[in-house]
Amino acid sequence: MSIDPHVSLDGRLNSRPERGCSGPLCCIFSTAKSRNPGRGTTLRGHGRVHFWLVRQLGEDRYAVRGVDGDYLPFGDESHISAEELLRHYTPEVAVFEDRLLPSAKRRNYRLVAAHRESGVKRQLLAMDETNMRGLFELGMEYILAGRSAKGRNLISELLRVRAPFPGKNQFLFNEFGINLRKIGYPEGAVICYRRALKYTDLDDHLHYNLARAFYDQGQWWDCMNHLARCFELNPALPLARDLVVLVAALAGNPALRRKYGKPPVPDGVAGRADALWESGFPGVVGPG
Repeated sequence: MSIDPHVSLDGRLNSRPERGCSGPLCCIFSTAKSRNPGRGTTLRGHGRVHFWLVRQLGEDRYAVRGVDGDYLPFGDESHISAEELLRHYTPEVAVFEDRLLPSAKRRNYRLVAAHRESGVKRQLLAMDETNMRGLFELGMEYILAGRSAKGRNLISELLRVRAPFPGKNQFLFNEFGINLRKIGYPEGAVICYRRALKYTDLDDHLHYNLARAFYDQGQWWDCMNHLARCFELNPALPLARDLVVLVAALAGNPALRRKYGKPPVPDGVAGRADALWESGFPGVVGPG
């Protein structure tokens, strides 16, 4: 059987997500020391950091305002670039959700902006799908820019967001996992896929994606467990069939494993790959 062209032996995909945040995001950020992006802004400290409300205006343009003791924005907005944001500011999703949003609700504080394309006004002070996507893309930008700790912390915070909203489902977190795997962060992809599983255990593609992420890391038993679940749900899924062939090929070819940096495949995993093939395609010559 031939291997699907989108599945490569070294675990890399043929494409990467477009860089640049599409946003628009709106969230609290902190700086470790006083940074005053605009004249006349009186900063109010929060312990060892200053908090800022940052909202995205475009791919390389962000508006920044100080945050007062009630966690509400004040003063005039100043503008910074994406590079300045990545270099100097740290996202504080929990502060945004736990402090600013309740404070804004108590004081009936609203901040709205019209969408550039539709012109429809959107409440910016909200943890909704648009904001989640914008912040997730920013997390990937941190990772791609070599600031992995900030990026991974941001993604971890997004997975803990409690606010329910339309679009917060398995498809959203599955998409996040796919994008993390594309930029070479399979560990984060696994976390996102597992978050998606909290919504459903009946998605064959989701189990395949988990199997693929574990394959990337050479975690054979986890890979095979999710492949088996995928086969239970849909034994004819082409990508799952391809991955079974791939695991069996690596099991029987030490040179191929060395070439692609994969650890030895346990005999039990190779045997289970053969069994999956035979159970899904009886009478057809298996991959082994």
